Amino acid sequence: MPTNFLRYAGTSGNSGLLTSLLTLMTTELNSLPNGSVIVSSVGGSSGLFTNANTGQAIWGEVFFFAGNPAILPVAGANLAGWWLTSPDSGTTLEPTTAAPARAPDFIIPLPASTTSTTSTVVSGKSSRILVPALQFKVLIQNNAGLTLSTGSVTAPFLKLAACADQY
Repeated sequence: MPTNFLRYAGTSGNSGLLTSLLTLMTTELNSLPNGSVIVSSVGGSSGLFTNANTGQAIWGEVFFFAGNPAILPVAGANLAGWWLTSPDSGTTLEPTTAAPARAPDFIIPLPASTTSTTSTVVSGKSSRILVPALQFKVLIQNNAGLTLSTGSVTAPFLKLAACADQY
């Protein structure tokens, strides 16, 4: 088995990613109360994503941008995320009204410090995670200890950086 792995070369326009950053959620996150869940409904096809959207990536990193006005998460704050996959082209998904009874597919830690009040900032990033091969929606649970930004100046959003390794 080869031991020399390289990042996908990509193009100058997408910084070596398989696709441009993929927006998973935008306005869905506006004013999301602590402890509540929300499912993707805007990006993709009514919130449903395919492997064409991800460039058929196997791996990715998920980023949360807090938006503006500022938020001040509590210590230990995070966003928990689940891929709700569909074996039949988006007709059937896991339940979308509560967090699934399984471990999250990714967790985005949030710093216990105020986010910028003048610009959108990255509040957290997941580690490298497995991207679904099947069609999927995204479910997010807010564990920030507060309601997310209203998005009145800049909306919060969640993005996926789809990457690959070559050897």
